[in-house]
Amino acid sequence: MSDKPSQSLTISTHGPQRSGDPRSTNASRAAGRRARVGLGLTMPAVILMVVLTVIPIFSVLTRAVSTDGRLAFGRLLDSPSFGQVLTNTVIWTLVSVAGAVLVGYAAALLLHSRHMRLTGIWRSVFMIPWIIPNVVGATIWQWNFSIDYGLANRVLQDFGIISAPIGWLSDPTVVLYALAIVQIWFTAPFAMLLVSAALAAIPVERVEAARLDGAGGLKILRYITLPAIRSTTGIAMLTLVVWALNSFTIIWVATAGGPAGSSTILPILIYQAFQVGDAAMVSAVALIQLAVSMVFAVIYVRAIRSDMDEVTT
Repeated sequence: MSDKPSQSLTISTHGPQRSGDPRSTNASRAAGRRARVGLGLTMPAVILMVVLTVIPIFSVLTRAVSTDGRLAFGRLLDSPSFGQVLTNTVIWTLVSVAGAVLVGYAAALLLHSRHMRLTGIWRSVFMIPWIIPNVVGATIWQWNFSIDYGLANRVLQDFGIISAPIGWLSDPTVVLYALAIVQIWFTAPFAMLLVSAALAAIPVERVEAARLDGAGGLKILRYITLPAIRSTTGIAMLTLVVWALNSFTIIWVATAGGPAGSSTILPILIYQAFQVGDAAMVSAVALIQLAVSMVFAVIYVRAIRSDMDEVTT
């Protein structure tokens, strides 16, 4: 009898699956059923999106290219206040977005500091402005900016920064920046949340290795922290830009676009045209607003896609 292990040839009894194989047919049917179930589950959301988004956009475009819409564009371009509205929109967007990013960055870095204690409590306190409804927050800040009993003038006068009360909401040169402070107060927590999540994803070993090599806080911030959260910063800024371009409640509750149109931006102009029943002007301004928002929406989608590509790779 040989000491070598016996070798046997195992022949599979299952040949290659043909198109007529019952198992292949059942798998195809199961895949078809899953596809139909998925389509059925997503269809309500698609219908709702069409009703709330596509139909209004189509209505605005149709009315904007009509005769009345073209005449409204002419009236809009000939209006001496339209240039001021565009300037106000640009200033409002730049100031509110830059302020929200800076405050959100500072808060996130502070909460992730090694020397910070009770970070959970401080994070909850910082999130309060984002939780408060815009109408309530705008009303609170309207009281704070009051020239007679406002807290802002009171504090600044107590510290000797100003000698006389400032008309925060009545001075045309100040009102837009005062309202931008309110917008920053509302949106900075969002930037803080995104940056905090990005900071939490940075490996601790990388930071500790940099400290062992003698890197200080500024070098760690410049060469490790900022590059690691670059994509998150871009997404946060684009989101804040879209929010700023569509802001309405804060300005309308506080000033209604005044005084003398000094705080009127595109959404306020749309509502003012709606109040007087000028449907053609509403469509004309809304089309401009849509075009500007779509530019930033495309940038936002591309940033999200590139960020997802970085994560997958």
